[in-house]
Amino acid sequence: MADPQKSPPAVQELPKLTVTNVIKDIYEGVNNFIFNLNMNRLVVPLVISLASILTKIVIAKVKYTEIDFSTYMQQIELVNAGALDYSLIAGDTGPIVYPAGYVQVYQFLFWLTDGGVNLRIAQAFFGYLFTVTVMMSCVVYTMVDGIPPWTLYLLLASRRLVSIYVLRMFNDCFTTLAMISVILLLQQGSYWSSRLSDFHMTLLCGVAADVYSMAILVKMNAILYLPAFVVVVYFLVGERFFRLLAVLTVIPVVQVMIGWRFLLPLFWDEEARYLRWTYLSKAFDFSRKFLYKWTVNWKFVPEETFLSDEFGIALIAGHLVVLLFFTLTRFVSPKITGKPILQLVKDVFNPSKTISNKNLLLDVTNGPKLILLIFTTTNLIGVLFARSLHYQFLSWYCWLLPFLLYASGTNVVLAVATFLFHEWCWNVFPATQQSSQVLVMILVTTLFTVWANVSFWFGEEKEKTE
Repeated sequence: MADPQKSPPAVQELPKLTVTNVIKDIYEGVNNFIFNLNMNRLVVPLVISLASILTKIVIAKVKYTEIDFSTYMQQIELVNAGALDYSLIAGDTGPIVYPAGYVQVYQFLFWLTDGGVNLRIAQAFFGYLFTVTVMMSCVVYTMVDGIPPWTLYLLLASRRLVSIYVLRMFNDCFTTLAMISVILLLQQGSYWSSRLSDFHMTLLCGVAADVYSMAILVKMNAILYLPAFVVVVYFLVGERFFRLLAVLTVIPVVQVMIGWRFLLPLFWDEEARYLRWTYLSKAFDFSRKFLYKWTVNWKFVPEETFLSDEFGIALIAGHLVVLLFFTLTRFVSPKITGKPILQLVKDVFNPSKTISNKNLLLDVTNGPKLILLIFTTTNLIGVLFARSLHYQFLSWYCWLLPFLLYASGTNVVLAVATFLFHEWCWNVFPATQQSSQVLVMILVTTLFTVWANVSFWFGEEKEKTE
């Protein structure tokens, strides 16, 4: 029986409709859309939709700029006519310098656009490519526990990046999507590691190796990710060296399969050897030098120095030193692997599963974050020490820059300001001494602050509310 003495529950009174309360509600709403992690389920579809709308507006309102797309089509026309000699496949702006994956991608575009005549179809295709890349980036980002919504908005904040896709239609865009897919596959392996059998984990890593090889086949810059791929896969397969080798074997196998027509692996006569050599030397030319006038990152270096072999050697040395430093102090740190580095080296030669149960890469919370972190920092190190960055090369890392700014531990205001200054560097044309200096300074500062944010590497990251 109800207690007659008990009073009925009080009805909560609604706040009064005042200007102050309305402003407060708007402020809280905006704040939630910037910082509230639970809003990601709304922000992700919003950002993807805005990406699709943005590309359609740009295609309709901004004039297309011909750079290399017609040359791509001319090169493909020669390949379709039966050309196999890479030294003779060329277009208006130069010879073919990309592997066979590029040929297959642009053969499809050649067919889709009636030989490159229907540019609007090509632009629409690249618009969808941009939107899919935004979608995949959002998935990769939200695999990281605690990622705030503001990082997702920055995926749409680069005018230069949008133009690379729908106004320039460079092949770099396909490599970028493939690499984001590789990261996502390995993140899934980490997230589900406790439920995946050894066979299924190795199979998943093999699929990632397949996609990774295809990324390289479109453009060689994907090789910058190779150290990260090796480190992550080694731990995902349980620190078993021969399983790692089995996964890595997928990469050259895919290279041969897709490049079959140019490699002619079943023929060993003089002509076949010549065609094979021209393909490998042109498509994988590591000695190629770029024109000084197009460099975005080294305009503060004298042209004579820029073109010198000594400068190239110094960049390679710097790349290796910084990469080794990050590897020893972060990627394989005992705080991540759960064992001393010396023991880690000894276990390489142990055929059995030696991975520590304290390895953070197999942790459901830290694993996906660390995989993205290792891949992004490895790539950014390569970008920093690149012999030259051309304008389309922004697509190599711009998708991952918002995450790195978040990983650096800076607040949202400083992160957005850094992103905007970075965008300014890429929109100065031609690049100047000042714009190049600012760009290199931003890359160096970002790498250092990410490295210095120890709690983000080795422990749970506290939710940022500033």
